[in-house]
Amino acid sequence: MRGAPERGSGGGRSGAAPGTFLGILAGKRILLVVTGGIAAYKAACLARLLAKNGAEVKTVLTEAGARFVTPLTFEAATGGEAAVSMWDRAQTEIGHVAWAKWAELAVVAPATADFCARLAAGRADDLASAVALAFSGPKIVCPAMNAGMYLNPATAANLALLASRGLTVMESPHGLLACGDEGPGRLPEPADIAAEAARALAPKLLSGKRVLVTSGATVEPWDDIRYLTNRSSGKTGAEIARAAWLMGARVELVSGPHAAGAGLESRDLLQTRIGSCAELLEAVRAKIPQADALVMNAAPADFRPKRQAPGKIRKSAGVPELELEFAPDILKSVSGLKPSGATWVGFAAEPERDLARALGKLREKSLDFIAVNRAGGPDSAFAGDFTSVTVLDGAGGRVLETGPCAKFAAAWMLLEAVFGRPCAGRESLPAEEAADSPGKKGP
Repeated sequence: MRGAPERGSGGGRSGAAPGTFLGILAGKRILLVVTGGIAAYKAACLARLLAKNGAEVKTVLTEAGARFVTPLTFEAATGGEAAVSMWDRAQTEIGHVAWAKWAELAVVAPATADFCARLAAGRADDLASAVALAFSGPKIVCPAMNAGMYLNPATAANLALLASRGLTVMESPHGLLACGDEGPGRLPEPADIAAEAARALAPKLLSGKRVLVTSGATVEPWDDIRYLTNRSSGKTGAEIARAAWLMGARVELVSGPHAAGAGLESRDLLQTRIGSCAELLEAVRAKIPQADALVMNAAPADFRPKRQAPGKIRKSAGVPELELEFAPDILKSVSGLKPSGATWVGFAAEPERDLARALGKLREKSLDFIAVNRAGGPDSAFAGDFTSVTVLDGAGGRVLETGPCAKFAAAWMLLEAVFGRPCAGRESLPAEEAADSPGKKGP
């Protein structure tokens, strides 16, 4: 339909919201430096992944790197230039300087022990090291080498020095190495490197902040093998966690047992799994004091079985009676623990997107903002990949209203609306609607 927002396009006031996690890479200029390790074959997969997500990629290989994978491979994978030497083609400009000025981000993958040492020493005796030295923007170093080399104090000192200079040094995963040894030294997976590249290029609205996000459904045991739950997939919460991480936050994601995960490995994005509503309350209560922001996207149970039967309830005993009781209300239970200056965002899933009822929840539970989405029906936010969100502040102002969009786009716009610049044209609920909302305080 002409004029309607496309699914996955953002669909709200912030048209710049990326529709996917790696969408931030679109149009960005990335210099990929490939050095001489067996993991160079993975660099070709990384190059393709960056290009697939819209990045412009140029590749510089060391002489040793080109012995593992040819420049032609990278040119075919990215459509961008690939070079090894400053002397292998006619130049009308100083190549290493021009490429350094062109790039917005440099990624060294794999980074051998030798190249890390040369980078730390400021060497510039080949094209790769010269470009790396001339480039003044953000750099990501992805070590890959034998475990003994990686654990050697000299390598550790070089990597620590690079980190102290502001370079992002990714941790090398533990696993089986090409030489047959097992230990640290593997190249991080291309998807994790691409995610780190996206983070380096994303706006840092949450730099230095600690953000606690909850997601997914709880499970409330009935007997030892059965439980009560709901349809929440945890996808929105996972996307909020990833968007906050991209924006520079240190994120803790507390998720139900079947909720979608964040899908990336990072020391700044930690994930905890819980089961029941009581376990969720315990986890939130423990982590709140350190959190600058809480985004309560989980769908905890409203009710739970009053008693859990031991073992398995047998059909031979007939149809059992299931007596329910209220489960803990997480936000009500922790409202007195809110740190000074913290920002709390809640969610309300309403069948008809009842904004007045949502505003009542906001006031009742000490929230700063509440996001309203639809529960049930064809446009339900539960279990799907798309959603639409209306975000209210404490005065009833609509700080964000999206059309149907990908959940990552909705997550991005939500964080931007809450923590970034104010949205233009902020609207408020009609006075009578706000006044009649449940939980309204004061006269």
